[in-house]
Amino acid sequence: MAAPVFRIAPEVFDLVPTARFYAVVVRGIDNTRGVAEAATRLAEATAAGREAFVGRDPKAVPEIAVWRDAFGARGWTPSKYLSSIEALVRRAVKTGSIPSINPAVDLGNAASLTYLVPIGAHDLGSAPDGLSVRLAEPDDVFRPMGDAPDETPDPGEIVYAHGNDIRTRRWVWRQSRTGLVNPETTDLLYPIDAFAGTTDTAARQAAEMLCEMVPAILGGHATLASLDAFHPELTE
Repeated sequence: MAAPVFRIAPEVFDLVPTARFYAVVVRGIDNTRGVAEAATRLAEATAAGREAFVGRDPKAVPEIAVWRDAFGARGWTPSKYLSSIEALVRRAVKTGSIPSINPAVDLGNAASLTYLVPIGAHDLGSAPDGLSVRLAEPDDVFRPMGDAPDETPDPGEIVYAHGNDIRTRRWVWRQSRTGLVNPETTDLLYPIDAFAGTTDTAARQAAEMLCEMVPAILGGHATLASLDAFHPELTE
């Protein structure tokens, strides 16, 4: 039997019963094409997001406040550890520009800003055993961006992991330098994290947007899955 491409550990739902996850797997992309179109999609989403937040405090918006509440409940100071969607929105509001990285990442950021949900981008070629959302273990290692020293996640921290290689710390706070999507990436996972009754509809819409947009621009074939406590794995 094939190993799961994406799996949510039961203890995550024990801690956060309202947690919901969508997964978009895209295989066979050409991440060197559609550069201008993807950058344009990101610029349009950034401009729309900035306009939508005129006169509004991001932390008071329900789609962002729910993450601040979740982080606070885990003991992570929300003003210090911003969820990826809050960090993205604040950058869009402050600077009016989100840097273009590569087409696949740009499209993920565009969908994230459009629907106000955190969306990761992980190269599946670097994760042959699939990715798991679970609680941190003693042997886990997180490798930050740049030349910063390796980190050990806090015990019980919600993490994205491939074996003991931690790809994202504090749930949707910070991604590591391992597993990054790059121009050579052909297969990738976009995980979209949400909460039942608050952002699950938006997460589904973001997933559907990616399923349509990414193959149209980069080629390949997209698969969408919804994961919860009763369906915690995606196996292709």
